[in-house]
Amino acid sequence: MSEIKIHTSQTEIIETRIIPKSSCYIIEIVYEKSESTTENQQIAGVDLGVNNLIAVTTNQTGTTPLLIKGRPLKAINTFYNKQRSYLQSQLKTNHNQSNSHRLKKLTHIHVGS
Repeated sequence: MSEIKIHTSQTEIIETRIIPKSSCYIIEIVYEKSESTTENQQIAGVDLGVNNLIAVTTNQTGTTPLLIKGRPLKAINTFYNKQRSYLQSQLKTNHNQSNSHRLKKLTHIHVGS
């Protein structure tokens, strides 16, 4: 449906996701990679969560597991949601608009250069 072409070295693409952001789109390409033998390989297990953002452990001796708290990020997200809700309610009651400069500034994500 589009003339946009994205070249990838993978042949077995499972799905493609287009995620809209405030000023851009992010395209995710999901593919399946065949499983190889794990004998004599270094392997890390990663568990993503909310209260514990990430837990990582490996099969290497002498490497300590890593645990990163997710609660600070959860608090930032809660603050963002409250601010966005407040700004949207102000727009609806005062100006009958759907967007504002403050709302765009709050939502805009800076992508690293």
